Amino acid sequence: MAQFISDRWLTPHRNGGSAAPEYSNNMKVRKYMYLKLLKHKSFMAFWGTTTFFRLASNILQFALAIYVLDMTGSAFIYSTVLAIIIIPRIILSSVAGYIADRKECLQILKWSVLGLFVLMACFWIIHVFLMPLNILLIYVLVVCLELFETLIAPSEGKALMCIVCENELAAASKISSLDDGIVEILSPAVGSLFYGLLGLTSVLMITMTLEGISFLLTFMIHVKSGYISYEEENKEKNVFSLTQTISAYKEAALYLKNENSIVYLLFFAPIFNFFVNPLFSVTTSHYIRISMAASMEKYAMFNSALGIASLVAPFIAMVLIQDEDEKKANMISSLFCAVILFMLTCFLHFKSSQISPSNLLYSVTIIMMILVVEVTTMSIATSITLKKRIPEYIMGRILSIIQLCATISVPIGQLFYGICADCFPITFSFLISSCGLVFSFIIMKKFYKKSIKNKK
Repeated sequence: MAQFISDRWLTPHRNGGSAAPEYSNNMKVRKYMYLKLLKHKSFMAFWGTTTFFRLASNILQFALAIYVLDMTGSAFIYSTVLAIIIIPRIILSSVAGYIADRKECLQILKWSVLGLFVLMACFWIIHVFLMPLNILLIYVLVVCLELFETLIAPSEGKALMCIVCENELAAASKISSLDDGIVEILSPAVGSLFYGLLGLTSVLMITMTLEGISFLLTFMIHVKSGYISYEEENKEKNVFSLTQTISAYKEAALYLKNENSIVYLLFFAPIFNFFVNPLFSVTTSHYIRISMAASMEKYAMFNSALGIASLVAPFIAMVLIQDEDEKKANMISSLFCAVILFMLTCFLHFKSSQISPSNLLYSVTIIMMILVVEVTTMSIATSITLKKRIPEYIMGRILSIIQLCATISVPIGQLFYGICADCFPITFSFLISSCGLVFSFIIMKKFYKKSIKNKK
């Protein structure tokens, strides 16, 4: 099992030495690990690949949000565009996990990114030469995008294990998580610039270009020395079939039965996503763009501010999540998020009428930035927890099951919060999320308690 800092780095030398090195030496080990990874060509190419295709996806999402909200003015209609992604996730999640375990995950990543490039080229041609994108075409575009991204997710999660050594895994996870912040900062800025100047046509063009760059970078990614994939070990068994897929997932189900602490994450992930994800994707988007009638520039600044918070969060996580402290980071962040949302609810309910719209927007932005930092820290901590507890041979399937459980609740939450945004004040949505996070904190606490018990 991968550890945040591998035991081999902490083992005393044969000629003597302490089994408990000084904190300064520990910090030197971490710095050395980060510098080593930044010089790792395959890891940097992988990081660039994921960054560029995420940037492309987020720029498109930002532009489509403005496009649909301005076209309809309804949070519910906008939420249906987001919620329709449940269809490809249900269809492909289990198959994607099986393929990630049985095939070369780097090859899956490469050809899926190529598929995204071809898809964006097709929709650019439709929008420019045939007809402007309407709601129906946007539904089709979103579904197709999600098909490819669902196929990519388990392979991307497993790819790091093929590229870096076991003792570098946690550090690589932290560095690669920095692209979330980079993407969140750049996507609204780039999206608002191109959408404001040239409309959706230019957004489709820049998205297609970024997908093309991402595809080219995949040719620079190579597996680590000595790595043998499941496909190479089991060439004679490596024929895809529905029966084999079902059998493979029975093995994953048996693993979950034996390691029943992981089951708590199957409950935690969808509950957390249901109560948190729609706040960013639906509630605040509708509140700022429609309720407050903010300009596109202010809406872009709000999203960029959240991106800055996402960029800072991994550095905070590097300080908070040391050795086995991902448990502490998860627990504290979950409860802190609930408190922050409750404070925001009280602030908006009692003080919003006494504050100018600009100051109100700044206040909401600051609080949501804090929330982003905590959520990102939790995401990194949970990722480390999973990679430390799940064997590589079955990781793709387990991750796809958890991903399915986590993501299937997002569109349901988006529909629910879309109705809430159209019918109730924003404080109603924040209060519900605060209560939901308290419940998710209880589940996470039980997960770690059960995990410790299983180890004993």
